[in-house]
Amino acid sequence: MENIEEFKKSWSQNKAVTSGTDSFNEESLRKIIKQRAKQQQHISMKYFWASFTLQIIVYALLSHVMVKYWADTPVSLISIFCTLLYVPFTVMLLNKFKRMAILKVDNEHTAGLPIYEYVSQQHALLASFYRFKRKYELILIPLSSAILIWIFFRIYLPGGVNAYPIAAIVCFLITLASCMAAIVAENKKRFRQPLAQLDLILKDFAQ
Repeated sequence: MENIEEFKKSWSQNKAVTSGTDSFNEESLRKIIKQRAKQQQHISMKYFWASFTLQIIVYALLSHVMVKYWADTPVSLISIFCTLLYVPFTVMLLNKFKRMAILKVDNEHTAGLPIYEYVSQQHALLASFYRFKRKYELILIPLSSAILIWIFFRIYLPGGVNAYPIAAIVCFLITLASCMAAIVAENKKRFRQPLAQLDLILKDFAQ
């Protein structure tokens, strides 16, 4: 599919030859822009479903630990704290992506947003969540990783972390490195690239 710059060149050439195809070209240009914006939205929504599913699994595991080991006060309290730690992230995730999902662009049959405003709002919502995500994960990932490793050692290994400090540290470092590598790749694919594409669309409008 030709990019928008190529399309605009051919559009200008067509307009110089005849004015009978102007409405067709204008509508084609609108469709290209809408398709590009919706494609970036689709990429970001994939992150939403993956992240939301992962958080449900985390909540389920922590709830299971709280119920099963309720008599073990340190385990139950730490599990509650870890659950509460994820709540702000989940709330922000649901809020931003719900608003993004209900964005509608105008066309012949629906009363929605003009294309520029649609792209602009999509960019603003995605950028806002990305800023929050980067900052909050600096706290969430190390702290939750340490908590989950502590719970695992407490439940399955006699003496817990105190009895196996080296193993616990190694597990923590491996977990942290793995999470950070996954987050870097995820941010590039689901946030930085879509935001860059949306920036290009907005710049096309400015031109």
